Amino acid sequence: KAKKELLLIDKVLNKLPYRVCYKTYPEENRRYADIDPVISEIGSKHNIDLFNSKIDMRYLIQKHQILISSLATSTLGWLVMSQKPVVFINFYNDNPLTKEAHTALSKGLFLFDSNDNLYNKLQLFLSHPIEEIERLWLQKKEDREKMINSFFTSSKKGNAGKLAAEIIYDKYLDT
Repeated sequence: KAKKELLLIDKVLNKLPYRVCYKTYPEENRRYADIDPVISEIGSKHNIDLFNSKIDMRYLIQKHQILISSLATSTLGWLVMSQKPVVFINFYNDNPLTKEAHTALSKGLFLFDSNDNLYNKLQLFLSHPIEEIERLWLQKKEDREKMINSFFTSSKKGNAGKLAAEIIYDKYLDT
């Protein structure tokens, strides 16, 4: 995990013409006896600020213009619902997206695959002016709305229980 993060820092984030805030995922169980090598590496970068407090990402979203995530967790839901440009990195060796999710997210977000020259493509894309990225984001609005309706239950406005029951019934009980 650290090697993957270090590559992203060195080959992408450190090369961007903007200041970057890197938020670590809070660790309940430390991975290292010493300081996490990712934290040490970020300290040496001129354009990256480290945020490693135990504050949920949803409380920080409004302070940033472009949001990046790499796992389909609850954090991704908060990022998507923020209406800010979201870059999603699909790592094929770490909880990859299903084919259906990949298709929808590639239309609704900025999706980059780990097996497709990831670092060069990501660095090139994120080096564009922020206004250009925001313009491209607006062009994805219709597809993003479809994606949200299909994959993010928070868009169901209070019907999450009913939706869950329907899914369970359809998948497991309807024979």
